[in-house]
Amino acid sequence: MKRTIMLSLALSIAICLILLALYPEADDFRLGNTFWNGMSEAGSLLNPTVLNSFSDLPASAHNLTLLLIGPERDFTVDEAEAIARFTNSGGQVILADELGFGNTLLEKLNLPLRIDRGLVLDPLFKEKSAKLPRARHVSTQQEVILNYASIIRGCSEPIVQTTSYSYLDRNMNGEWDDEEEKGPFTVGCIVRLGRGELVVFSDSSIFINSMSKLGSNMRLLFDTVGQRRAILDTTHWSQTLLTTAKGFVVQALGVFSGLEARYALIISVLVLVAKFMPVERKRVKRGEIEEKIEEVLKLNPSWNRTVLEKLAEEIRSG
Repeated sequence: MKRTIMLSLALSIAICLILLALYPEADDFRLGNTFWNGMSEAGSLLNPTVLNSFSDLPASAHNLTLLLIGPERDFTVDEAEAIARFTNSGGQVILADELGFGNTLLEKLNLPLRIDRGLVLDPLFKEKSAKLPRARHVSTQQEVILNYASIIRGCSEPIVQTTSYSYLDRNMNGEWDDEEEKGPFTVGCIVRLGRGELVVFSDSSIFINSMSKLGSNMRLLFDTVGQRRAILDTTHWSQTLLTTAKGFVVQALGVFSGLEARYALIISVLVLVAKFMPVERKRVKRGEIEEKIEEVLKLNPSWNRTVLEKLAEEIRSG
């Protein structure tokens, strides 16, 4: 009975880990998140490399774009210095943020522009709601659909602007009040830094799945990046417990991606099952092991029959 309980517990844990690994990502902006708030579509377009540490930024940034999408914590001095080296060597940085965490980067780079953090609304030129205002690219006149966006102040070279009917809803009551500013507002700005450039958008949501097909949002991302190779910063995103656990499990399972590793894993599982299986069950199932060997060899003809037969003999004599 004790062996059966231990075997059942082990199998239950294994099943839970597999389900956790297969469970789709749901956190904002994740490339593996195919839901409305993920960036799987942008990821399939750009196929970015994931950046887990700013110390991993390439020394030569020519033809590279660093994506800082929806940061959820402040930027440190070391990170700002790494970004400065990146742009000075010819790299492009795209910062998309309406919450203001990007301001810590702008301050440390000694730039005059700031993300205001107010909510820009447009009751006339909108997509279903005033909170989804329409904006236009200054050069191409392509339409961009914003999603709970803010505005950029101190920009000397705007690239995306809202209409003159937009306003900044300071008190968040959804209506224009006399003391509230009217547009047009800058929601996209470019700054030249050394041999590179910094592109700032005051909306982190314009590139998520639910917004990618609206207006020219995805075209805006594609045209901005151009032929550069993209790198996506993940260090400024918060991690839920589920995402953290899933990451550990996926990383652990990645060890078994090779054929030899999977082969060793299957043999180990068979040995454990045989060890904890009740003796009576082993006698009843004695003839099934040879059949299983044939089934395994049909699916994996390159596997070693001798090893499997020795394993079967060990199980019989166990």
